[in-house]
Amino acid sequence: MIEVKDLTLSFAQNLILDHLNFQIKPHEIVAIIGASGAGKSTLLRCLNLLEKPQQGYIEIDNVGLDVSQIKRRDIVKFRQQTAMVFQQFNLFQQKNALENVMEGLIIVKKLPKAQAQQIAYEKLVEVGLKERIYHYPKQLSGGQQQRVAIARALAMDPKVLLLDEPTSALDPELVGEVLATIKMAAKSGITMILVSHEMSFVHDIATRVLFLDKGQIIEDSSSQQMFSNPKQLRTKAFLARYYSSIQVDYEI
Repeated sequence: MIEVKDLTLSFAQNLILDHLNFQIKPHEIVAIIGASGAGKSTLLRCLNLLEKPQQGYIEIDNVGLDVSQIKRRDIVKFRQQTAMVFQQFNLFQQKNALENVMEGLIIVKKLPKAQAQQIAYEKLVEVGLKERIYHYPKQLSGGQQQRVAIARALAMDPKVLLLDEPTSALDPELVGEVLATIKMAAKSGITMILVSHEMSFVHDIATRVLFLDKGQIIEDSSSQQMFSNPKQLRTKAFLARYYSSIQVDYEI
């Protein structure tokens, strides 16, 4: 499903991603964890070419690219394999929830307006926003805006859903509703890559966890193994801060 080889990225002589290699199977829920500045969000952005690595190979669902030889047409084709949910929602303020979800279906997928509207409506209902489909972002809470963003991503029917710290911009009381929505999406069988500091949620949802430190994957294991018996001292030190909270569960 996903294969990454020798992925390397530097900014101003600073090595951010250091020759990364990994594979992800279909239907896996993979969480990327690590300290701030480890390269987690940058790695996620590289997987849909929002950041352009200097070196490496990325393949998603048999669509592969040598990142040192990217052409514009390659980027368009490659990005059709993924959909991304950002920290800051990135909704169009002048469009209501339904129109925000419809936008990509019409512009990117070239669907007729009526078909796009039906898909958008169904996805907003799935994320619990049936009563908010005609509300504009300024009329929605942060949690509701992020659920619109998740609905927008799912509407594109991506091969892989990428989530970059989807709760980091939310007030604490709004986090649970968004995590529950992500958990619902995970149950559908979609392949998912998640960057998060919500360790209790990572423990609950991820089938696999990658621990990233200084641009390198220093531990890669099942969620159960990562939280119960991490192998690396750096991983143990990082997770020690979260052990007291990993029993929390989020219900739909």
